[in-house]
Amino acid sequence: MKTAFVKIARWVAGFGAFLLGFTLLYCSLIVFFGLIPVNISFAQAEKGIQVFVIDNGVHTDLVLPASTNTIDWREHLRLKDYPGADSTFTHFGFGWGNRRFYMETPEWSDLNLDIALSAALGIGKSAMHVYYFAAAPKPGKNEIELHLTEEQYAKLVQYIFNTFQRDENGRFLLIKNKGYTRTDNFYEANGRFSLIKTCNGWTNTALKKAGIETVFWAPLPHLMMRKLRRLDQ
Repeated sequence: MKTAFVKIARWVAGFGAFLLGFTLLYCSLIVFFGLIPVNISFAQAEKGIQVFVIDNGVHTDLVLPASTNTIDWREHLRLKDYPGADSTFTHFGFGWGNRRFYMETPEWSDLNLDIALSAALGIGKSAMHVYYFAAAPKPGKNEIELHLTEEQYAKLVQYIFNTFQRDENGRFLLIKNKGYTRTDNFYEANGRFSLIKTCNGWTNTALKKAGIETVFWAPLPHLMMRKLRRLDQ
């Protein structure tokens, strides 16, 4: 009995040491790669297309105009699927993440170990979260305003567009009756969430693809947002 207890205690201690070491390594890599800038030649377009990166402290989203010369998102995100919105609404917000995490944890109090582990390990499908804005966000510390050229904006749009799964007719695949409110929805998405590719990493990659100055890797939002705030000054 004593021998079995000692073995279990050693296993628990070893596993705890592994978790601590992994956490320290992961955090160190976040800081190291989060301090490496990319697209350092980027400059805000004087008369460019206005977009936003918004941050709630844990998760980041991209906010784009509902319609520009590049794309009219309302042709793909049907107004009838957003009963709380109307034709006067001007912007869409886009976020990507683990489908189960999105749908089963509308509040942080809903998070449990099973959901957290499945998301971290890349288990399960992903989803795009889309919500309608009645007006453009007000620029602030956590609402970074960027001005892009048409070429940069087209690259950003293409990245977002390609994240949506589509049917044989090219239509986005709505996940019915899963939105949090009357002005948001979820759609089937490509890719798998993991500790390497997170919701913030998706946002950061979108910015990199568009040629916007950001950081090399951003599984958490803080260093990416720090970089973007300097562009907005």
